[in-house]
Amino acid sequence: MHLNLFTECAPVPSFEGLWRDPGDRTAEGHGSLEYWTGVARRLEEACFDALFFADVHGTYDVYGGSWATAARDGVALPSIDPVLLIPALAAVTERLGFAVTYSTTYHPPYLCARAFSTLDHLTRGRIAWNVVTSYLRSASDNGLGEFLPHDERYDRADEYLAVARALWERSWDEDAVRVDREAGVFTDPDRVRQIDHHGRWYDVRGPHQCAPSPQRTPVLYQAGTSERGLRFAAEHAEVVFVTLAEPRRGAEVVADLRRRVADAGRDPRSVTVLQGMPVVVGATTEQAKARLALMERFHSAEGRLAKWCGWTGIDLAGYPEDMPLSELPVQGTRSALDAVRRTDPGREWTVGDARRTVSTVHLPMRGGRFMLFGSAGEVADQMQRWQEVSDVDGFNLVPFPPSSGIDDICDLLVPELQRRGVFRTSYDPAETTLRERYRGAGNARLPWRDPARSPAVSTAPG
Repeated sequence: MHLNLFTECAPVPSFEGLWRDPGDRTAEGHGSLEYWTGVARRLEEACFDALFFADVHGTYDVYGGSWATAARDGVALPSIDPVLLIPALAAVTERLGFAVTYSTTYHPPYLCARAFSTLDHLTRGRIAWNVVTSYLRSASDNGLGEFLPHDERYDRADEYLAVARALWERSWDEDAVRVDREAGVFTDPDRVRQIDHHGRWYDVRGPHQCAPSPQRTPVLYQAGTSERGLRFAAEHAEVVFVTLAEPRRGAEVVADLRRRVADAGRDPRSVTVLQGMPVVVGATTEQAKARLALMERFHSAEGRLAKWCGWTGIDLAGYPEDMPLSELPVQGTRSALDAVRRTDPGREWTVGDARRTVSTVHLPMRGGRFMLFGSAGEVADQMQRWQEVSDVDGFNLVPFPPSSGIDDICDLLVPELQRRGVFRTSYDPAETTLRERYRGAGNARLPWRDPARSPAVSTAPG
């Protein structure tokens, strides 16, 4: 079983209003190096695969046409850049991986390639890139780049990946760096090449500015659930983050994803599928219920609406309550809209229905639907059922409460999974990189596939 911990560098990682809980540490801790190094150490002691950082570019300003609600409720405002945390967290750990979100819409591919090569060097091969196309229009209002329609963002991301992978995989030979002091040659220029990419979206000459890192290409994560997003995942992703409603229907989604991977000419078992789920775990069921009561007590309906409207680009405060939801255009992330519809797929949803559903606290159902909940034994049962029925390879766990929930996972849940023999009790010393943790020792590098659209590579030195 693979386990990641999912979080954000913001006062409210996933549960709007919980910053008000006096026992939670994220309100003050999200901007603290001491807080995050403590989290990283805890996860490494528990033998987690990776710490996964979600992130957004821009502010949640769709609901009511303003970012005021997001600011009042601490919904990704304020937040800090998780990319800059990674070297510090790598310095206090040896085996824990780090997955971080980085946008193909708002960062040039040349800078992306350099940033992730740097992170791969500094972590000694423990970095993953969660590839996102971004969905907040406010990012373009801040000069970060042009906002594009949903599918076109993925079209550009295809070319973006071709550029980045050419820089990582083909610009430098493995033995280009010589450090020959006697001959006065640091790098052999005949072993470094330009990529000379000229495409629809990008013109990138190269060469790459970084020498080959332990993984060359970071482990590629992706979480798209639209038709276009699934095609992108099938072509590029090594780890796919899904949010399935329940195990049996989820099995169909996972099987479809693996079929798409095979159709793209890849081994369908080469993709690791992680189910993203909130987890409330206690020493007993009653203790878990006490934890869950905090959600009812501190939940912010307005904060939740601000986030959901930002996800979808639909302002639920800006349309008549009886307007059919199907008539509204979605240029944000479509999975959030689909999640609402799945709760009652046979009805004709209206704006009012969606607003009431989105803003309501949804407590977990038994058996691990929507949320993993209960004692450590009960949650472990639910996780094993998910794996057996849906064919997921592991979980992106969203801790509740956001900070003390991490302790509950490490102190209660992980030991139970280890006792059952379904999760490691120590890291394999032969798996020195994050990719090897998914693919096995000796597989630190991504097999280089050269799609037809990839750029021709010049052999002339730069």
